[in-house]
Amino acid sequence: MSTLIACTDMQEANDQKNQPQTNVNAIPVETTSNQLSNDFYRAMIVDGEYETSSNRGVSLDLNSAINMKDFESGLLEVSRNVFATDKYYFQEGQMISENQARKWLGRKSEENPEGLNPAGNGSDDPSSRVPNYLSQILEQDFMIQTDKGFELGGIAIGLAMNQIDYYTTKDEQSRIYTYQQELDLETVEKYAQQYGNEIVARLRAENEIESIPIVVGIFIQSPQDSLAGGVYTYDGLSTSGNSVSEWVPRKEKKVLFPVDENSEDASHFANFKNEIQSFFPNLSGVNGVGHYRDEQLQNLKIDIMTQFYGETEIIAFTQHVTDAASRYLPESTRVEIKIESIGGIESFVARESQSQTFTYHIFD
Repeated sequence: MSTLIACTDMQEANDQKNQPQTNVNAIPVETTSNQLSNDFYRAMIVDGEYETSSNRGVSLDLNSAINMKDFESGLLEVSRNVFATDKYYFQEGQMISENQARKWLGRKSEENPEGLNPAGNGSDDPSSRVPNYLSQILEQDFMIQTDKGFELGGIAIGLAMNQIDYYTTKDEQSRIYTYQQELDLETVEKYAQQYGNEIVARLRAENEIESIPIVVGIFIQSPQDSLAGGVYTYDGLSTSGNSVSEWVPRKEKKVLFPVDENSEDASHFANFKNEIQSFFPNLSGVNGVGHYRDEQLQNLKIDIMTQFYGETEIIAFTQHVTDAASRYLPESTRVEIKIESIGGIESFVARESQSQTFTYHIFD
């Protein structure tokens, strides 16, 4: 298994870029020089290339594109609480190989003793079948720069858990039937914590990283037809030893407006929606997803589908959306509004959480 430790200092890396390499183990290491914001990590560039995850093809195969995106971006948010973006550099996971990930995601059996999902009982009936609880594993690595070069400074592991286990069966005529098995959330989170502890123990044993901090996040997937993605419900940190020291609840949820909730925030969204629909009645749809933490709305993403394409219409509509958002949407909340037509994104309106001013961009 490959490791993440690169003991080439920055000056050597820059020098070696301009001359033939005489030592195959001396890999040039650089980082991206620009950091777009404090929310983002500078990325590692190894031998002139961005290194993708050793198990990326496995760990991003979730039940929807929305869950896939939230699984990955949410783990970065979990990591920022442990690995500061001004001290650590990001590299996609290199410790867990594709083969290992496939084994760990499989059911435990004589043929696959490393499987984390429980052994099946042979039943396909949703009322009696043993479900798959763990859907995917995502690894992110965080490097630190020392006098000797760049070294592994921390690991983040995301566990995507099933709230609904979707599975298929095939009859004698090769006809495929799809089923879904709803799972008890408390049981799912109990299994997730067991899996997290086991993965920490395996990483430390197999890679000799006894003192590297490992943060683990538990992600609960939303149903595959939901417009609101899943959330991380727990995270935990292991600074040493073979388990997480404490699992901390994150108290997060996603809410789909206008259908999921009867609240003050829902009322604000309804007023915003009514205002823009009265101005431009030919809208295909207006939907919003609110991300809550500790019952407080942190982020609101709104998608607006239009049925008009003229540039003057888009400009007028974007201006009106900006005015309506300023009047009706909750203050001190990060807002992103995407205006689309059949031709793609027409304009984008946004406001940062502590700002009173919206910015916009109209696409040509």
